[in-house]
Amino acid sequence: MRIGVLGAGMIGGTVGRLWAQAGHEVSFGVRHPERLRSMLSGLGGKATAGSALDAVAGADVVLAAIPFRAWPGVAAEIGAALGDKVLLDATVPDPPRDGAFGDAALARKDGVAFAVALLLPRAKLVRAFSTVMWTTLQSQAHRAGDRIGIPLAGDDEEAVALAVRLASDAGFDPVVVGPLSQARRFDPGTAVFDSGMSGPQVRAALGVA
Repeated sequence: MRIGVLGAGMIGGTVGRLWAQAGHEVSFGVRHPERLRSMLSGLGGKATAGSALDAVAGADVVLAAIPFRAWPGVAAEIGAALGDKVLLDATVPDPPRDGAFGDAALARKDGVAFAVALLLPRAKLVRAFSTVMWTTLQSQAHRAGDRIGIPLAGDDEEAVALAVRLASDAGFDPVVVGPLSQARRFDPGTAVFDSGMSGPQVRAALGVA
């Protein structure tokens, strides 16, 4: 599968490499692709670097792992190329870093997800990889026993099914929480956010099967 990853930092870089190691074709969209290319040489040609637009245009599915404050500009840049593709949104507002846009998203009663959904209304948005520290993702992927749980929420069934597959391919336990409106249950400040819980623990905390 061709996966575009917006951002190659802590979350994007970690998850993108795990997907490349699993055999997917990963294209990182970054501001300075030339700085990243040498770092990707050990992934057997499964990972490349280019612009954000390049990463989105050539992808079957896109993971967004950018600073939350960047969303308005990034959405304007990639919206046409993204269209109705699946968008896995791992972005999380971090005050005060993300300014008024981040503060407004955290204040939403319907959840952070809808701050992004309003910017990209055609995309099949799934909240994913938004609750686990990058160090945990890096060190605990494919671990023995109960794997780290990755809560997922989205309105499109096929998009959620794709997110389930990709979370599993990266070495984690996908936990489908429900439609996008349920993503607020694993937003910042909730019991499962930044907890490092296993899949069974996430299911128990959120009361899902």
